[in-house]
Amino acid sequence: MTELKANELELIKNFFAKEGSQKGTKPLKNGIEICIHIAGCSPITLTKNSGVVSLKEEPPKSPDMTFWIGKKGVHELAALQTEDVGEIGVAIMKLMISQDPEVQLRSKVHIGTLQLITHGYLGVIPLGGSTVMKFLTSKGFSNIGKIKEAISQLRG
Repeated sequence: MTELKANELELIKNFFAKEGSQKGTKPLKNGIEICIHIAGCSPITLTKNSGVVSLKEEPPKSPDMTFWIGKKGVHELAALQTEDVGEIGVAIMKLMISQDPEVQLRSKVHIGTLQLITHGYLGVIPLGGSTVMKFLTSKGFSNIGKIKEAISQLRG
């Protein structure tokens, strides 16, 4: 693994510092840790403290989830010109279904359903409103049961 290049680190930090990203992560509990791997680079930690999400240039101690993203995916997130939580959510989901490994966002959940609820993760989806729901429905996720089933497939 190589150290994260300053450019990609700044891009991902700027993405999470945006008002829309902060609003979209509002339901998350203080103290959560998420591991982020940008292709070929050392892992970094997304954490929430005092109501604000930020990135630390070190691996998490006990991540709730792990995300792997290609460098082109980081650039796509950074290029978003919206603060709308729904549009940000759809952009993230499009990265998750991309077949291009340089763009694709993959994830793995390390916690159980109860912790997903108590840590606030399931509270993020409704913030995307009808924009996210229309996208999910178009991909076959027409109810909460199908969303829960998809989440359970991310455990490992």
